[in-house]
Amino acid sequence: MTFTNEDYLKGIILFGLNTATYKMALAQILLQSALAGKTELDWQELSQNYFNIYLSRLTDNPMPQQGNPHRLTRMERIVQEYMAGVISKDEAVAKVAARAFVDVVPRFQTIGSDKTIVAEHL
Repeated sequence: MTFTNEDYLKGIILFGLNTATYKMALAQILLQSALAGKTELDWQELSQNYFNIYLSRLTDNPMPQQGNPHRLTRMERIVQEYMAGVISKDEAVAKVAARAFVDVVPRFQTIGSDKTIVAEHL
């Protein structure tokens, strides 16, 4: 069977091990970029867009991402620091670029527990 790019993306989103906000935020950025005709994103632009999506999500719906509301993700901590005025937006985006993608990018393309399905397609 031959799968389309759309099939692979649906598989990542629907059958990935973790359907947490990070996966939805990254997928949203990739889809918006593709619709805008972009084929590449630099790390700074990706970080800025990712921070903006998380900021919006946590402003509109401050429900914690984890089952334990006292255990915040890196992104939740970064947004919380920004909202409290502890760091500037530029500092928040820099933290996203340096720390928030450590697990997000390598794990994004997983379908089920198999990283090879999409890896062979890329």
